[in-house]
Amino acid sequence: MKLFLASSLNKTISLLKERIPESAKRVVFVANAADPCDERWWVDLDREAFKKSGFEIIEVDLREVDKDKFQQKLNNADILHFCGGSVFYLLSLLKQQDLEGVVIDYVKNNKVIYTGTSAGSIIPSPALDLYKYDTEENKFYKNESESKGLGLVNFVILPHCDNQDMAENNKNVVEHAHKYSIPLLLLHDNQAVWVEDKKLELLSL
Repeated sequence: MKLFLASSLNKTISLLKERIPESAKRVVFVANAADPCDERWWVDLDREAFKKSGFEIIEVDLREVDKDKFQQKLNNADILHFCGGSVFYLLSLLKQQDLEGVVIDYVKNNKVIYTGTSAGSIIPSPALDLYKYDTEENKFYKNESESKGLGLVNFVILPHCDNQDMAENNKNVVEHAHKYSIPLLLLHDNQAVWVEDKKLELLSL
């Protein structure tokens, strides 16, 4: 199992390239976390970062694929990437389309390398109730059972901790972190977490 969980992948993609085989070039690129957002510029940054680094992008819209089609896409890919946006919206879409199990299977069994930016790096956590205190996320929060994450890691990431624009939302999350037993890992935009099986490594540029 290999995961590269970034605050901003476009700023840290060189760290990813150092840790994956040169043959890993095909990326299933999922931008749906940004569906509810008025702006999507961070999606473009991720896409261009992959392309400039020599990766082939396979665009997948989770709203338009069933389980079989999604698996077919992953069978032809080396990396599964989730962009940033809304954590709870992305989770609900994966549940609605019955794709959670597919993602977990392909990552845990080393069929693909998992990469994420922001929300994409948050959903591998076991539970995400803490994010209901994020004012941007609260409108998408339903209940505790619906906020269960993929459970690929045993911590939750708080991205963009050096970004002033995110300071207020991040403050709200941190203030309530003591209510939850899951470790909270704070990341700057030039940092990422590399998980390989049970080993965790904090990477910085």
